[in-house]
Amino acid sequence: MEAYKFETTVLENGMIQLPEISKFANRQIEIFIVVKQEDKQADTAINKLMPEQFTDKWKGFLKGVEPDDLKFQYLSEKFK
Repeated sequence: MEAYKFETTVLENGMIQLPEISKFANRQIEIFIVVKQEDKQADTAINKLMPEQFTDKWKGFLKGVEPDDLKFQYLSEKFK
């Protein structure tokens, strides 16, 4: 089975134009349509730095615990 991938836009009249498909004239084909979702993460990535995104996501994850104390405890036990 041959597979081809084209990226195109549905026109206002509902038509879809695919490039270079004349070689498939008079042949049966199957069409799959996958609607692309907008990449909202790309917009926020431009406006924010990666460390800020990380801290915004994980801020408050370890409430009541001091992460630096946990790091020190872990390293102390590891290298006894």
